Amino acid sequence: MKKVYLAGQWNQYDNNWKEEIKKIKGFSFYDPETDSNQNSPETFYPEDMKAIKEADILIANPGIAPSEAMWVEVGYFLANNTKKPEEKCSQLIIIWKEERLKWSKDFVDKAGNVVSDLESAIGRLKSLL
Repeated sequence: MKKVYLAGQWNQYDNNWKEEIKKIKGFSFYDPETDSNQNSPETFYPEDMKAIKEADILIANPGIAPSEAMWVEVGYFLANNTKKPEEKCSQLIIIWKEERLKWSKDFVDKAGNVVSDLESAIGRLKSLL
């Protein structure tokens, strides 16, 4: 069973997006909101980094607000799942909403599979089964 790490916006800020993805059969999911101890960086940071290293797929949802921690997660996943810095990662799915600033989208497109909504992310994940 492939392991999927769910990075980015918390459910409360983005319509329970993680819960929708977790309904897909055939994957095991790691959600830092519920699967790691979020009391302090001393607890969640090592737990989350270990889960990213063990993940086969990462779905990132930066939402509209800044998501600095999510980009650290994406970078760590890329470092563990590509051989060359310019390599695009087929196991990375990024939900890039139309409302997000456009200036960095060209850069993000080079990292992995960029989709515009949750439904497209679910479709892309199912294709990786």
